[in-house]
Amino acid sequence: MEIITSLGQLHSFDRPCVVALGTFDGLHRGHMDVIRTAKEQAEKTKALLAVFTFSNHPFACFRPDKVPAALITPQEKMELLQSVGVDVLVDIPFDMSVARLEPERFLERLQGLGYSCLVVGSNFTYGIRGEGTVATLAVSAAKLGFTLIVRDLVSDGATVISSTAIRRLIAQGEVAEANHMLGRRYSLSGIVAHGNERGRLLGFPTANLELEEAAGCAIPQGGVYAVLVQVAGATYGGMANIGYNPTFGDVLKPRLETHIFNFSGDIYGERITVQFLERIRGEVKFGSIAELAARLQADKEAALKISCTNL
Repeated sequence: MEIITSLGQLHSFDRPCVVALGTFDGLHRGHMDVIRTAKEQAEKTKALLAVFTFSNHPFACFRPDKVPAALITPQEKMELLQSVGVDVLVDIPFDMSVARLEPERFLERLQGLGYSCLVVGSNFTYGIRGEGTVATLAVSAAKLGFTLIVRDLVSDGATVISSTAIRRLIAQGEVAEANHMLGRRYSLSGIVAHGNERGRLLGFPTANLELEEAAGCAIPQGGVYAVLVQVAGATYGGMANIGYNPTFGDVLKPRLETHIFNFSGDIYGERITVQFLERIRGEVKFGSIAELAARLQADKEAALKISCTNL
């Protein structure tokens, strides 16, 4: 997969491109519908599959204080797009030079790819102040002679799938519902750091991630979750706690502590990925260490049942 990171790097290929256009800030089921439709068109016409998107959220240009939490990291985005067969990824920063482009000028710049077809969602906008819409795109398609495919928004029941809806679900701890809209398990990754080792004393050793490392990513509501953990090339079931350890009351910054089932080994300094499956309960301040340990055992049994069905 060729990666292009600026408009100035756009160039044509030995075949035309079918281009999926969008912000694609979550690569959820709605976004993937646009991309897979583009893939089908590319295969049918023996063209290359290209995805045009932005390396940052457009709000970063106008309202940096309002940039929403990320649902996918840049590395995860590249890996996911490569896995579905994208030939060319145009992943450029959304800055003022892009924001000021007139809709017609945007299409002219995009033509550097030599596109024969554009695929967009029905709410797609482009050009300065979002003045370009699917209606103006249809006019340009007829005038310039390219194919335009507009996909309806994808719904989950009565709810249109959107990054905003998914962020809301994650913030509420409803990760199973968020995963269904995403079409994959929501995850957080980081380097395992030393903690207070209380989990080990309680019989539940944990791999600790400081959530500061996940700054900018959507963080699930505090509580205990059934999870899958990717570590050292293998996947294990586990249970994770997000929060402040209220029973002890001495944790100043929220952290992600994960007990990995059927695993032993020193992974301090190693990168792990925690995939969220289902929220078991909220954070609770227990009256004693014994009460906490008993509840952790019950949490483990619940998490084992959930994680085993997902391995």
